[in-house]
Amino acid sequence: VRLKVSAVSHLLTHDHAALQATFQLAARGTKAEGARLEVIPVPADAWCPQCQRDVSVTPAHEVCPACGEPVVAGSTEPEVVLHELVVQG
Repeated sequence: VRLKVSAVSHLLTHDHAALQATFQLAARGTKAEGARLEVIPVPADAWCPQCQRDVSVTPAHEVCPACGEPVVAGSTEPEVVLHELVVQG
């Protein structure tokens, strides 16, 4: 299971092992039991109140690239998107 996760999502603040363990608990007893979770961080649109403009941020840089101030997350895109689901057997 591959998820694309927005740079502004709280999911990226968690350790990957913790996310994997939570996924395994949620998948127990379903067809996803035993599946591996892969998280793909993606840039996100945000708003810089200081510069008064739209900016793009990455998980490594969650501040305005122009002024370095904190940004406000955009609300037009989902935080998590199912990118790929591979079913075997």
